[in-house]
Amino acid sequence: MQCALVLGLGLSGKAAVELLFAQGYQVIGADDKADPEQLRDLISRGLQLQSKSEDINWSLIKLFVVSPGISPKHPLYQAAAARGIEIVGEAELSFRSLSQPAIAITGTNGKTTVTLLIEHILNTSGIKAKALGNVGNPLSVYVLNPDPGAVIVAELSSYQLETMSVPVFDAAAILNITPDHLDRYASMEEYAKAKCRLQRLLKPGSPFFVSQQVADGFAHLLKPGYIVYTQSESIEEILSQEYRELGEHDIENAMAAWALCKPFKISAEQFRKGLSTFKKPHHRIEFVADIEGVHFYDDSKGTNIDAVIRAVQTMKGPVILIAGGVDKGSSYLAWKEAFCGKVKRIVAIGQAAPKIFRELSPFFEMEIVGSLSAAVEASLRHAVKGDHVLLSPGCSSFDMFRDYAHRGEEFQRTVFSLRRGG
Repeated sequence: MQCALVLGLGLSGKAAVELLFAQGYQVIGADDKADPEQLRDLISRGLQLQSKSEDINWSLIKLFVVSPGISPKHPLYQAAAARGIEIVGEAELSFRSLSQPAIAITGTNGKTTVTLLIEHILNTSGIKAKALGNVGNPLSVYVLNPDPGAVIVAELSSYQLETMSVPVFDAAAILNITPDHLDRYASMEEYAKAKCRLQRLLKPGSPFFVSQQVADGFAHLLKPGYIVYTQSESIEEILSQEYRELGEHDIENAMAAWALCKPFKISAEQFRKGLSTFKKPHHRIEFVADIEGVHFYDDSKGTNIDAVIRAVQTMKGPVILIAGGVDKGSSYLAWKEAFCGKVKRIVAIGQAAPKIFRELSPFFEMEIVGSLSAAVEASLRHAVKGDHVLLSPGCSSFDMFRDYAHRGEEFQRTVFSLRRGG
């Protein structure tokens, strides 16, 4: 029996174990934070837990499956690479077992929205589609119960792209590349290279789309043949007047979705109909409530510098910004010019608060508070009618919350409490 080692036993890691079991592998699992109680079912079915390289019989390992959140610098990753063992991610493992049409989307910002928008438009146009990957169920779960008639719409992070090599996509796009995850990547160039790996994963002759921003900044990392989707069509022919009046990022997302839907013979009329009934996922510049003329918005998914700039630009009045969390390695000085004339105050929280304060306090009214609820209360104290209180952290959430959704839910809960007089 062949043996595989799975590093990282979170959602995607556990799904990979299930798929490997189904493929007849003996599986060893490793996770620095593994809770055996939560893995009881997998252990009862044969999963062996190990954590130290010296405890593993490497001569038995034929395949090393790494979860996307695990750094290549992890000792077990390094040990597998040094021994020449094949290293794949959960996404690569899954796509090797799939043969149906597939679309791939990556980018620093907007990829979840575009992925779900494409899924919605294809489905409303009579083409069965399923959003997977970095959104919804892990790909491995789908492989175990596939719908062969559906088009897969896969959201892929740079982490997932690092370990993919098989050309499986019928169309793909990179939406944007802006500073993010610089706590993992040594430079923007290294981060951009991970994103641009997507071009290698296309079937021969399949269209590859990029935004103007990607073409301008990273053409040297791309092979000839890419298409700049914002140049290929006139937005007046595709988007309704109402939609063209939304934020620039909404228009860019729609144009990317249109480019990726066209190869599946979607008409402009079908596209506009699907676009008109699509509901954005939560915690993405989501209106929460109005308290005495102060408007509260939840953009908890804004976890990098550029995402916060985009969120601030969409606000129609003065902004009090709640930002902070786990710092991801970028400077916040890019906010100085972008916020000028828009942001009247910044309330900083979390581990990154001292750095945000140090870099931006010479230019903005600022304060540091100890919790998200305190930040909401402080923002309301300083707000006047017509102001917009915006949670757009520019940081990951793991210092104070389970994930960005938990952070957004707590923000909304606090705002609703204040609205009720709580």
